[in-house]
Amino acid sequence: MPIDEMTTVLEPRPLPNFVETPYVKDITERTLAYIAAGFPIHFRGVSGTGKTTLAMHVASKINRPVVMIHGDEEFSTSDLVGGEYGYRLRKV
Repeated sequence: MPIDEMTTVLEPRPLPNFVETPYVKDITERTLAYIAAGFPIHFRGVSGTGKTTLAMHVASKINRPVVMIHGDEEFSTSDLVGGEYGYRLRKV
């Protein structure tokens, strides 16, 4: 299946009713600092805590699209960037 059929890309826009509390502002500023330093961002937590809303808020601040990736408790970083799989050759 082509990657385009598996990927959901959203164009964020500011939400008029979004409330930026001091806590949310702190997380947003830290997130923007990590992005500016070249690090990827991964929000995680239980359902319904605002991870998607926060990601959309941050993306709207930097005018960048959001790629939605859904996983479960077994989803890990190696699923995104790969890992050490296969055979290893070792001389004895």
